[in-house]
Amino acid sequence: MNERKNAMLTTEDRRWLTGEKAYTGEHAKQQRYQRRRDIRKRVYNTILDFSILFEHLEEAERQKLFEQLAETDGDERNDERRDDEFTNGLRDALAFVLYNTGLTESMLEEDAAHAESLAERLLRDAVYESGKRDEILVEDVALEVDATPGPIAAVVKDLKAGNDVSPAGLRLLMESDRVDTAEVQACITELVFDDE
Repeated sequence: MNERKNAMLTTEDRRWLTGEKAYTGEHAKQQRYQRRRDIRKRVYNTILDFSILFEHLEEAERQKLFEQLAETDGDERNDERRDDEFTNGLRDALAFVLYNTGLTESMLEEDAAHAESLAERLLRDAVYESGKRDEILVEDVALEVDATPGPIAAVVKDLKAGNDVSPAGLRLLMESDRVDTAEVQACITELVFDDE
């Protein structure tokens, strides 16, 4: 990941954000401040550039960019890695925007008539704009999310106490960085195939 060429993040930004690089010494605090400020500026400017890309990037160039999801080079492992990296990047870009514009806050509001969050408005408007691009009139956009709070600490506490953990709680734990999914898969495989 960190060997890629500079983009919105420089190689040094990626190294610092992932913990491969640390600032120490007399000017460390100032260096961290400067790095954070530079990243913030580049992210802001990149987001502004998406308006230009959406409006002006040629159709052929957009297709080339996204067709890599379907391309194969004969090496199945490389194809899967490339597809996963690109797909995960797309997913995480959307998650980054939606999370930071208040989507999770609106998920837990019990009042059905809650004020529309910025994230909801952006998502709705993005669907309308996408439709307009191909002369499609989008008449309605509805997003329904069923969500409940699920802090990892509560799931871990239940596990330690020997209490039953819901499938949703287990999923939350599996998606956290606290679990080695390969070990869990090995245990499940052993449980499923041990009876045969």
